[in-house]
Amino acid sequence: MSAAIPASQSAAPIDPDGLSRLRAASRHQLLAWMVRFIKPVWGYATVAGLYLAVSILLEVAITYYFGLAVDAIKTVGQHPAAPGFWAWLRGASPGAHELRRISIILSAFIPAFMLFRYLREVSRAQFSMNMVYYIREAIYDKLQRVGFAFHDAVTTGQLINRALSDLQNCRMFIENALLILLEIVLVVLLYDGLLWKRSAWLALLALAPLPVWVWYILKFSRRVQPAAKAVMEADDRNVSIIAENIAGVHVVKAFATEPQEIGKYNANADTFRGRVMARIRLFANFTPVIRSIGTASHLLLFAAVGVSIILGRLSAGDFVILATAMNALLTRLQQVALINEQYQNAMVSAVRLFEVLLASPTVPERPDSRPLAPGPGTVRFENVTFGYDPGKPLIHDVCFEVPGGSIAAIVGPTGAGKSTLISLIARYYDPQHGRVSIDGMDVRDTTLASLRTQVAMVFQETYLFSDTVEANIAYGRPGVTGGEVEAAARLAQAHEFIEQLPHGYQTMLGERGASLSGGQRQRLAIARAILANPRVLILDDATASVDPGTEDLIRRGMRFAMHGRTTFVIAHRISSVKRADVVMVVENGRITQMGTHAQLMAAGGHYHEIAAAQLYDEGSEPEGDSPSHMKRANSALAVSEAMEAAKTTPAESAEGA
Repeated sequence: MSAAIPASQSAAPIDPDGLSRLRAASRHQLLAWMVRFIKPVWGYATVAGLYLAVSILLEVAITYYFGLAVDAIKTVGQHPAAPGFWAWLRGASPGAHELRRISIILSAFIPAFMLFRYLREVSRAQFSMNMVYYIREAIYDKLQRVGFAFHDAVTTGQLINRALSDLQNCRMFIENALLILLEIVLVVLLYDGLLWKRSAWLALLALAPLPVWVWYILKFSRRVQPAAKAVMEADDRNVSIIAENIAGVHVVKAFATEPQEIGKYNANADTFRGRVMARIRLFANFTPVIRSIGTASHLLLFAAVGVSIILGRLSAGDFVILATAMNALLTRLQQVALINEQYQNAMVSAVRLFEVLLASPTVPERPDSRPLAPGPGTVRFENVTFGYDPGKPLIHDVCFEVPGGSIAAIVGPTGAGKSTLISLIARYYDPQHGRVSIDGMDVRDTTLASLRTQVAMVFQETYLFSDTVEANIAYGRPGVTGGEVEAAARLAQAHEFIEQLPHGYQTMLGERGASLSGGQRQRLAIARAILANPRVLILDDATASVDPGTEDLIRRGMRFAMHGRTTFVIAHRISSVKRADVVMVVENGRITQMGTHAQLMAAGGHYHEIAAAQLYDEGSEPEGDSPSHMKRANSALAVSEAMEAAKTTPAESAEGA
């Protein structure tokens, strides 16, 4: 099967206005949306329904013939030709002949019933598991396609719970609503028809509890849904706490906060337990009422049948039929309580599930989008304004152009908007105003696949997958192995430590690359970006986790990787940016300075301050106590000396590189 559901089989089609419709959806609309999950597995559902219908028909037929057998045995027993059952069965009387006929029919029906009951269970399992497959596939596919903004708004714990618990709640309800309700309808109709054949008033009396059941179930439903929602929200929090603590286990242990984290989880677990118990108490009041109604109806019917038998209106066989029919009816009808519980859970889960499935893409592709046009990689920002909250922009009216093949460095204080700015190039977000283009083509007019294969990024936080070193480096180009992977690793200064791993490039990495140091993970991420062979390469503080010596080796190796492609370098170390073709200073979401290292050093301002402080810090230390960073930066003599040492001509810079 394919890794994603085809559009024609999608369990839940993408709806741009889905979330607004979802918030206003009624129960009937939610139910109709859930029924769509059956579409890809309609064949399995039909087969399961057919096997179910045949098995119920055989069950009713067996009950009917058992009643006839009791009457036939009674007839033979009143006028026995010889004592004993086998003598009765071999007798020549009409009663014995009838008993033989019924026995032959039952000997055929009972094995057939057992066979179809087995087929019913197998087909039901196939229907259920295939439905889970398609729903889970649709959710995973959607989670891969929604933008960063969606993942920013929804926690990991919520997504895990929706992809697991909420999915199962909807699956169980759909399966039971289709098959158990079909079973209940068939049992009620066939058994009541059988009772009608024996006694019309008895059949009507058997249906007496149905209106009371329906009324009580509807009344109960209004109380249980809020309780079910509260349970799921507490469960979301449980999963979030577990996921956060597993991911941040090193921080927890480093600060010895295990008791604090255990206490936090226990407190939420107590909340979860309390909400579960509240829901259990609701059903503890609901289930006995349902069963009491059924039991009272059962006893009333048996009393009526007993009187009828005494009066000679019904036979002993009728009593057997009634007993079996009532047991079947009450057993099935009491399953309405189970379906109702699943229905209440499914209504809450459906909203949470469809919030994912109906979420519109945060960076949607236009219908007429096309692959990124060929070019050298010229990047242009035209009056770009962006904020994660549109009412609070972080980037204000940014304009610049970086020619193809150039190296552009971006510096600025923490929180100034540097990472946010470069995230717009790969279209992780769309600006509220302005335009971002690559080689003259608006990134909103390109297909996301073509854009992101041409823009590679090394993030501040490196993520490695639980796979081999080679597979992690070749993640962007899965078919590449061997020499190209090694070449990328050498450029990223990763080859030496990879060779020292137990199995070299075939060494399996732990989750998130936990078995490697921060610098080693960062070098693998750089190698991954180099191997992707992008048109635009973005290094978001990519050498922050490596020592200055390794940084220098990486920088020298990456001169070859950067050649001919546009490169954006975000860094706090002046040594990483001073050889860039252009340096942009970002402060409070605006570009306040732009030029070469030498030009900005001569111009003064923020770049001048941080460069002078860092370059002075790299020089000899004064005797006595070391002054603070800010005091060194404010020392006029120290700054002027550092500025003179830092100023170089472009020719000298190129020669030094």
